Amino acid sequence: MKIEIFEAVNQRLEYLKNLAGIIKNMQQFNPEGKLRISNKKGKIIMYQRKNANDKIGCYIPHSERELACQLAKKGYLDRVLTAIGSEIEQLESYVDNCADNTYEYVYGTLSTPRQELVTPLVEADEVFAARWKSQQFIQKPFSDDTISYKSKRGEKFRSKSELLIADELYSAGIPYHYECKTVIGGIPVYPDFTVLNVARRKVYIWEHLGKLDDPDYANNTTIKMNNYLANGYYPGVNLLLTGETSRTPIKMELVRDIIAKFLLN
Repeated sequence: MKIEIFEAVNQRLEYLKNLAGIIKNMQQFNPEGKLRISNKKGKIIMYQRKNANDKIGCYIPHSERELACQLAKKGYLDRVLTAIGSEIEQLESYVDNCADNTYEYVYGTLSTPRQELVTPLVEADEVFAARWKSQQFIQKPFSDDTISYKSKRGEKFRSKSELLIADELYSAGIPYHYECKTVIGGIPVYPDFTVLNVARRKVYIWEHLGKLDDPDYANNTTIKMNNYLANGYYPGVNLLLTGETSRTPIKMELVRDIIAKFLLN
């Protein structure tokens, strides 16, 4: 929850700062002074005050109503800028003061004897990740004649591309299960990787489509993707995809970009 809050705050800050810049540019084209509105016996009379010392201002005839509109807009935008500035100040203060001062950090500040007497309301990231990694799962079996490649973590993989992905996940500290049996839409499937974004406590399926120029493989992949889509797995939401053909291999930079965007934020 914490990371989602800070992400939302930072998005709001970016939006407000961009909006403030747009408004300041708009204000350059407004007429000088401010609008004063007087109500005399139910009749609205408008004046242009060109400076602070001009208490009454110059009368704006009905024929110059556009001037009154521009001055009213200018006054409105001035108030909006003030409100934006105040909100930016408060949000920046929240980010600066609360980034490492939320309740999730309290347990870590306790001494070891105290930690042993208390069950934290929220597991520390490393505890949650370790528990997730230690879960038992059914892996797709290797046949005796299957060619395999060993990863940095000492696991076997069916292709060099899967090995590349696994090693990048391992180097980035991303917990994963390889070919973990999952039932989706009543159909047992073995996704290439089931990966965990620790900070968000969110699980993704990562499929590497390694033979997209093989017609039979492409057809089976389409069936698999349709099953994912029909059961709530969407690319970029909870499903990550990479692919290659015999002429276009997977790129390490792309794998790293996916890890950075979806699994480390």
